[in-house]
Amino acid sequence: MKNSDPLKAPALSGFLLAQQKPLGWFHFWRTVSVLSTVPFPLITQYIVDHSIPNRDMVEMLLYCGYGAALIAVHYGVMVFALRILSEKVQLIMVRLRSRIFRKLQFMHFGFLDRTQTGRLLSKYAFDTQNIEGAIIPILTSIIPEVVRSVALIAALIWINPWNAAFVAATIPIFAFIRFRFARKIERTNREVRLARERLTGKASEYISALKLVRGYGQEPQAQDVLDHASDAYSNSRQGQMMVNQGMNVVVFSMHSAINILAVCFGAYLVIKGNMSLGALIALVGALPVILTPINLFAQFNIQYLLAAESYNSIKELIDSDYVEQWQGEERPEKIKGQVKFQDVSFSYQEDGPPTLSHINLTISKGESVAFVGPSGSGKSTLVNLLLGLYAPTRGEILIDGTAQASIDMRHLRQQCAIVMQDSILLSGTILDNIRFGRPEASEADAIEAAKKANAWEFISQLPEGLQTRVGERGASLSGGQRQRVAIARAILRDPAILVLDEATSALDNESERLVQKALETLSAGRTTITIAHRLSTIRSADRIVVVERGRIVETGTYDELSAISGSKFQELLQAQG
Repeated sequence: MKNSDPLKAPALSGFLLAQQKPLGWFHFWRTVSVLSTVPFPLITQYIVDHSIPNRDMVEMLLYCGYGAALIAVHYGVMVFALRILSEKVQLIMVRLRSRIFRKLQFMHFGFLDRTQTGRLLSKYAFDTQNIEGAIIPILTSIIPEVVRSVALIAALIWINPWNAAFVAATIPIFAFIRFRFARKIERTNREVRLARERLTGKASEYISALKLVRGYGQEPQAQDVLDHASDAYSNSRQGQMMVNQGMNVVVFSMHSAINILAVCFGAYLVIKGNMSLGALIALVGALPVILTPINLFAQFNIQYLLAAESYNSIKELIDSDYVEQWQGEERPEKIKGQVKFQDVSFSYQEDGPPTLSHINLTISKGESVAFVGPSGSGKSTLVNLLLGLYAPTRGEILIDGTAQASIDMRHLRQQCAIVMQDSILLSGTILDNIRFGRPEASEADAIEAAKKANAWEFISQLPEGLQTRVGERGASLSGGQRQRVAIARAILRDPAILVLDEATSALDNESERLVQKALETLSAGRTTITIAHRLSTIRSADRIVVVERGRIVETGTYDELSAISGSKFQELLQAQG
């Protein structure tokens, strides 16, 4: 499986078959374990038909010893085989989850923007769990038990062909039962998966927005939304359970009926003298083992179909071609930071209204440019295009004179840094977050970056300093502290292009002062693009670009634009008082 894609198979059955090569030793030892139990009915028959009538105690103890030895072999080898299986299956699942996340990292941002995080988490966690839940029982139980049943039927043929034929004749009946229930089970499994994705999506959305919900006093509304999604999931699960239990009842009833009929038929043969008592006892002992795969098949058929639906769900994601398709191959050793928008237009929807229209703008190396304008004017979209998160509908963007479309986007982004309005910190230590953009950086480098970001003052006062754990999304830090850690992260990265996305708009005055000072240190000597809400924060910008309705309407310095009577920039200033 090395260097292979675990999701090439079009169906779960193909996926399972593709995993058999690394499980070769498991199958060998599990087969040895299973076959070690096959002689039990023959030993039983011999003791009943020969040792007991002949009152041969030595022979009986000898055959009992054979049986005990086989039991020891069976369980000893089985434990060894299951250890191999556990290691291999977990390796398979690690690769599967890795494949899913690798795909997500290259999905088009349009897909990520419109897909709830909870739905993707459902695929990553629950669907892979369902697949794991099918792999282990099928490999540990179904396949070995089928091998054992075939071997036992062969033994029964040697003991008495009629009973063996009777048992074998029941197999098509169970195949028919599976066929009858399969469609219903597949339908209910799909309903459950979709309902679970909706529930997980809503739960993820509302749990992350609890502060908003409570701030607006909308707890009852949020409760209703989640309860409705939970009820829908519960109803789908109830339907699934009814279908599954219906199949189980039919299968178990057939199992019991076959068991009784086989014993009665065997007793009839004993009475008629066509079968020995030892053979009947051997049949009674072997029959539950032979029929075990039937019970397991009913149980694991449900798990298999559930896993098949989960596999299809993951395949839809993996096979999706809605990925970044403008990945170039050029990897400039060092990007200088010149950016040129050349007649760029963009629309988020193929037939929708344009978000940007005919943007022509050149940003020189080391220049500080601020985008301002009303909400929805297209400021953030310009940055999204620059970072290659979306591709222009028309025109092109040049980086140092090279078409952006021909540059490896990952390489470009590695030479950029972004500080957002609500900077994201990952759960872990402050040091982990500062070094996120440069994992190989030393602790001394991280401390120097923290000092430049005006973050070292508060970090050094924490009991654990850089090793302080920040919690999910940096919840243990204040807004200003999070921003300064994010700035330290950007400083340590030493980017050629810096993007500041309203980095101070959500802060109090003191925090804004500290963050603004850190941003000035960070911006020095590098191309800086600022999306500004508070116009007072961009006085020092080399140039201000005013965007309205997707078009550039004004450009100039702060003093130039504010001095123009009736200018759009002046309107924005007056609106802020």
